[in-house]
Amino acid sequence: MMPGSHGSLPYAQVRMQARLGGRPAAPDLQRLRAASDLASCLQQVRSSPWSRHAGRLAPGMSAHELDRRLRSEWRATVDEVARWLPREWQATLRWLDWLPWLPALQKLARGGRASGWMRDDPVLGRIVAVTGAPATGGGAASTELQPLLVAMSARGDVTAAWLAHWRRLWPAGGATRRGLESIIVAVRRAAAALAASDTATATSDALDALRATLLRSFRRHPLAPEAAVAYLGLEALDLLELRGAVTRRAALSAEAT
Repeated sequence: MMPGSHGSLPYAQVRMQARLGGRPAAPDLQRLRAASDLASCLQQVRSSPWSRHAGRLAPGMSAHELDRRLRSEWRATVDEVARWLPREWQATLRWLDWLPWLPALQKLARGGRASGWMRDDPVLGRIVAVTGAPATGGGAASTELQPLLVAMSARGDVTAAWLAHWRRLWPAGGATRRGLESIIVAVRRAAAALAASDTATATSDALDALRATLLRSFRRHPLAPEAAVAYLGLEALDLLELRGAVTRRAALSAEAT
């Protein structure tokens, strides 16, 4: 499908189901974690289900550069899935583009100093380049993040502002809205569990529980828009695992030099 085109729920279901069949499994993750350095880690990535995200990653990149490129991979994935859906649901999906940037935007909203990687980031750089943007959020006014401007200016809750705008983008439909709300509840539950976890096992259990919930939502509503949101949630978790593996090894390489 060409950029800007739109599909249908049955078409989206077929594409997403095919992708789910090729998701990384536990052995893939074990091999990724066993890699001794970034080069060998990326070699594992290229021979795994993560390979479609590996084209922009290379040995010698810093952790921040790898992170930036994986954020771009997330946006590309969201935009691709959005094009599979009917036109009336594309804006709902595309607002998910900004999820990886919310922690940094929250830091800026509360007056935090912009670090070097933020200034180099194609999204955040446009915001912090504006005088006083970290304190006022003024730089967001000239970007697609304008709906977050009030929260940033008031040093408020950026995630809550993101979520409020996302809900406004949902087309009417009680059953679908209830399905999306159930996904929000599951993500919040996982976030609370992660915040309280103090062991790797507890973290893994929280993520596994979220995966199971998202898979159930996908399977229960295969021809509904929440299936696309659940699918993207699973993609986000897979990318999170990949991000952790490659950035950790890049950071260790930097410490060793």
